[in-house]
Amino acid sequence: MHVVFLGPPACGKGTQAELLVKKYGFHHLSTGDLLRKESASGSELGNQLKVTLEKGALAPTELVNKAIKKDIEKYSGNSILFDGYPRKIDQALFLDQILAETNGKIEKVFYFDIEAEELLQRILNRITCKDCGAVYNLQTNPPKKEGVCDSCASTNLIKRNDDNEAILKNRFKYFLEETSVLKDFYQKRGILTVLDARASLEKVTEQIVNAL
Repeated sequence: MHVVFLGPPACGKGTQAELLVKKYGFHHLSTGDLLRKESASGSELGNQLKVTLEKGALAPTELVNKAIKKDIEKYSGNSILFDGYPRKIDQALFLDQILAETNGKIEKVFYFDIEAEELLQRILNRITCKDCGAVYNLQTNPPKKEGVCDSCASTNLIKRNDDNEAILKNRFKYFLEETSVLKDFYQKRGILTVLDARASLEKVTEQIVNAL
């Protein structure tokens, strides 16, 4: 089964993805992680991406599609959970095409519904483990031991450079202009479930599991 998580930045997609990976064994394909890794590589392509990401803008579709295709081919035998992709209609159509080559398709799409003001508070309280990528919120989902990652016991917990108010507003603007139309796109296919992303972590998980 291939699943898509749709929603604005900091809506909880990454946290729920981790839980589903543990529960069902999905391959978690996080576009953000893929692009940030390339951005930090120092390559020419990475430097171009870095400029885009620092502005809070969406990365060029051609580049994103190339990275996605490579990852899908690598994990073609797995159920894949797409987190942060597709973000545009043309990317959704490209994804259909690539999955069809291995007789696969998107079977479930979850839309994380939440207001911009609550997202801002989540962003300002978000920290990430630099070693394993685990994400925490200091208000709603802090590490069990302060300053220590639950997953790998690292003490290298940081705030991402793009976790600030100005970049959030820009990213949310792009989301409303382009990504949110995918809600209607998948709703017409009858595979969309709208989640109340304001609910507790456990309640959101319950909504997802009940719909799978």
